[in-house]
Amino acid sequence: MPSIEVAPGVRMAYEDRGAGDPIVFVHGWGGSGDVWDYQILDLAPTHRCITVDLRGHGASDKPWGDYNYDMFVEDLHTLITDLDLTEVTLVGWSMGGHIGLRYAHEHPGRIRHLVLTGSGPRFWEAPDAPFGTPSDQVQPLVDAVRWARTETIAGLYGNNFHRDDLSATEQWFVQTGWKVPAFVGLTSFQALIDNDFREILPEIDLPVAVFSGRHDQIWDPRWSEETARLLPNATLTWFENSGHVAFIENRIEWNAALLDVLEGRSPAGSLGSAGSAATA
Repeated sequence: MPSIEVAPGVRMAYEDRGAGDPIVFVHGWGGSGDVWDYQILDLAPTHRCITVDLRGHGASDKPWGDYNYDMFVEDLHTLITDLDLTEVTLVGWSMGGHIGLRYAHEHPGRIRHLVLTGSGPRFWEAPDAPFGTPSDQVQPLVDAVRWARTETIAGLYGNNFHRDDLSATEQWFVQTGWKVPAFVGLTSFQALIDNDFREILPEIDLPVAVFSGRHDQIWDPRWSEETARLLPNATLTWFENSGHVAFIENRIEWNAALLDVLEGRSPAGSLGSAGSAATA
């Protein structure tokens, strides 16, 4: 697996497949680039698909330290510049979308489109945004990551899915999360909790496609609505038979919507038949 040096003695792993306009995929908390396997299968025949393992995840190095957004954004920028990527479609899932918003704000010159799926500017509720994880549940959730990491990952990843016919995929996600060291999981989760990007959204004027599973139990879908409202150039697409992982549960429709973005079309506002398992 190829890798690049993102800090002295620290290497970040990535995969680079296909040819054409580049798409860079960034996974969520506790994940790895492997979560995008179906997207690579479907899109690499016509596009250059690059998946990253964020530092501390997957096959990347996992040195001791604080895993924060400054580091993740700088690592991502190192990858994009070292590969000399331009006109990038940056796709981020969950925490990866959170990081993508920060990256697009700081380094807009490299980005053509931003795609957020199951993400938003903030994770938990605020006094002026009464949705998201309730404020009185945030510290217990952080404590659960610290003191019961294995069980917490299993519970959170189980809640990623709306459909009930993907139990093997759910277990695969859980096992991926278990490979992330506890200190990486805790500090990166704290970074997710601490960052609120609502103030910078009006300054991100590149095209942004916001994708949201209608039944997302991890990142409140109302944050997707708020994201689309605050961004000056955004579209919002609902995936009707999905929870937090619309790119798996509504794979066909999700990939088609991404192709719409890549080809300059606005995706439909609603995709996928609720209750159908045939769209895997």
